[in-house]
Amino acid sequence: MSIRPTLRGPLRLFARPSPEAAPGAAPPDSAAAPVVGLTVYTGDSLAFGYVPLSAGRVTDLLNEHEEFEFVDTHLESLEDGHGLTLRTVVIAREEIFVVAVAGPRGDPKRRTRTRPIPVELRLGPYDVLGNIHVVPGTDPMSSFRRRTMVPITEATVEWDTPEGRKVAQWDTVVVNRPLTDWIAPARRDVRPPERQLLPETEGGLARDFAPRVLAR
Repeated sequence: MSIRPTLRGPLRLFARPSPEAAPGAAPPDSAAAPVVGLTVYTGDSLAFGYVPLSAGRVTDLLNEHEEFEFVDTHLESLEDGHGLTLRTVVIAREEIFVVAVAGPRGDPKRRTRTRPIPVELRLGPYDVLGNIHVVPGTDPMSSFRRRTMVPITEATVEWDTPEGRKVAQWDTVVVNRPLTDWIAPARRDVRPPERQLLPETEGGLARDFAPRVLAR
């Protein structure tokens, strides 16, 4: 039996923070929701847009939709850096490696006490460094594999361009776990410089990961 009729339509992202100012108004029930900016990293370009945070967290929005419609969006090519503005374009989740989040955090009622685990990941052309968050006492890899889109905090995203290596730092990114080539313990401190003199969290990484663990 096909489940296609039960899937949600594309999540719409707009070129401006105010959805009503862009072509195609946002649904009425999301009008009062906080707005977050998303930078979407695909295999050949970057896309930019704003979306009302109508779910508890951005991760929930990304897990609930399989397609994302960008309205009046700007795309930036990874190959040569040239930009292109499009009236509308739909990007499937299976084409998205990383989503960087700028804006308010999600519903504080959805937060639970977690332990940060510093990791590095490879997703297509992107190297990502940051923290995954797991419930104390649980297996980090089991937690990572449980969802399609997984948040990473204190994150750095790096990729190669004809002009050289590009580096972007974000408070939070969300990675597409099925597209992860590998995940491993971080070989360098993922924390901001002002926090790098603080002691590491208990337990260390040795018992959390093998030297390199394939995420597929």
